[in-house]
Amino acid sequence: MVREYKIDYDMFNALEIIKIIEFLNMIENVKTKKINKKVLIEKYHEYQNILRSKSLEKKYDKMMVNECGISIYRVMKEVTSDEAR
Repeated sequence: MVREYKIDYDMFNALEIIKIIEFLNMIENVKTKKINKKVLIEKYHEYQNILRSKSLEKKYDKMMVNECGISIYRVMKEVTSDEAR
């Protein structure tokens, strides 16, 4: 299923939009596919560097919860706590 994410497209260049969408797709796939945790963490840091705003991160997290029932924050908290073990 292809989702149409509600991204603020005018805030980002084409490459940044591609990276945001790739990360959001990875988050969606965490529950159904095997995802390399190190790659996911790298993509998350990339995503954070592109957004540069906690309020945007919260907005996109809420969008993901509403669209597909998956919280970026919760997924990343789980993945990073697994890495610490």
